[in-house]
Amino acid sequence: MKNLFFNITAALMIAAIVSGCGDSHPAPPLEQMELTARFFRSIENKQNDTAIRQARKLKTLDPDAAYIDELIVIQESNDTVIEIQKMINHGNISRALQLIRKVRRKYSNNRTFNEVYPKISQLRNAERIFRGLKRAKSSSAMRSARIAAQAGLSLNMTPELERFLADYELRGAAVAAKEKADILAAERAAQEAVIKSRLEDARRKVAEKKFEKETAKKSAEGERLRQRSQFP
Repeated sequence: MKNLFFNITAALMIAAIVSGCGDSHPAPPLEQMELTARFFRSIENKQNDTAIRQARKLKTLDPDAAYIDELIVIQESNDTVIEIQKMINHGNISRALQLIRKVRRKYSNNRTFNEVYPKISQLRNAERIFRGLKRAKSSSAMRSARIAAQAGLSLNMTPELERFLADYELRGAAVAAKEKADILAAERAAQEAVIKSRLEDARRKVAEKKFEKETAKKSAEGERLRQRSQFP
């Protein structure tokens, strides 16, 4: 399942209404600057949990900074996406769907979650689709299974999956060529059997005519001998 999905990154900044915790007091500028610097380093290093904690602390220091609300939403989204990706990598599609449904209710306008949800929904059928690809033996069954895979996994079409399906199509073509060769061989064998049967039938008829001719000749000869042996 690892190659069926891709690394997802947050793509939209959405303002969230986050209330402060009690009365806030102006922080020393140096403390706020250092915390801001650490916050952006955490973002750069993809330390989402740390970045979220730092962002919330920054919010208490500067309640009017709307950009912090947006960054908190982005970091929470990234953190959730990473968790979803881990579930998918371990084949826990149902749990991933449960989680993304939960966060979609919280962030109903989040474009990332709205785009990811149908992709994960498709993955519920991935196991069944790959079983169908494996079980298909005839060229027609392989073609149907490949088309089903292309349609059923269209939102999760990775380069690895594209290469796999291209190779699968080539194998289907090879099976189709063998099937065609087998049909032609069977047709040739049937034609040869018909020709052989006709030749044997012709030989039998010739032999029957020859036998009839010899029998008639012997019968005529016997009749002549019988007539000669009779007394006047």
